[in-house]
Amino acid sequence: MEDLEERVGTALNRIGELQAGTRVQSDTFFSQPFMRDHTEFDSFAAFCDQSPWAFDDVADVRDVSRARLDEYVAGRTDFETWEEMKTRAAEEEIIDQIVS
Repeated sequence: MEDLEERVGTALNRIGELQAGTRVQSDTFFSQPFMRDHTEFDSFAAFCDQSPWAFDDVADVRDVSRARLDEYVAGRTDFETWEEMKTRAAEEEIIDQIVS
């Protein structure tokens, strides 16, 4: 049971880091399977490269207008908003952390 608690704690910390835009490796959080399953991209790097903005990582997304980012996300992913995309990635990471 302690192992499960530790894995859940780790997953929750990763969610907090993503929300804060700190110490998150986007390739890990937005894994290739996640990106392939829910977007038209093979990776988060491709999502960034194809965007109309110059950003390289999750932290850079904070500088983009939320309305424009949501429009980009809605047009190229299974999600209507950036927050929805992040939340789903977090949920899937929690499940992966618990199961693995």
